[in-house]
Amino acid sequence: MRKFAKTHEWYDDLGGGKVRIGISKHAAHELSDVVFIELPDVGKKLADRQSLCVLESVKAVADAYSPAGTVVEVNTKLKDQAGLVNQDPEGNGWIAVVQLDNPKALDDYLTEEQYLATLSH
Repeated sequence: MRKFAKTHEWYDDLGGGKVRIGISKHAAHELSDVVFIELPDVGKKLADRQSLCVLESVKAVADAYSPAGTVVEVNTKLKDQAGLVNQDPEGNGWIAVVQLDNPKALDDYLTEEQYLATLSH
């Protein structure tokens, strides 16, 4: 089940404590044209809600955050095609896969319905 953070990231549970992380459609729309993504290194240890990466757009610079864990894979397509984050933010524009320190960490995040409700406030 996909979970969301109030900071506009999504987390897909891949099983075995691994999650694929990206930004929501709302975040991609707000950032507009993403021109560069500073991807994390594979093996990077992350504290809870630490910045996973930096996204630079023509309008703003923003961080994407992760639950505590270790980066095990990055979407290398984003090095040359940062715009994938805008074109398909909740699909091919994913950022990284993280092995969570605590697989139950996703329980603290929002369902899609809960997340969408936060956008209307």
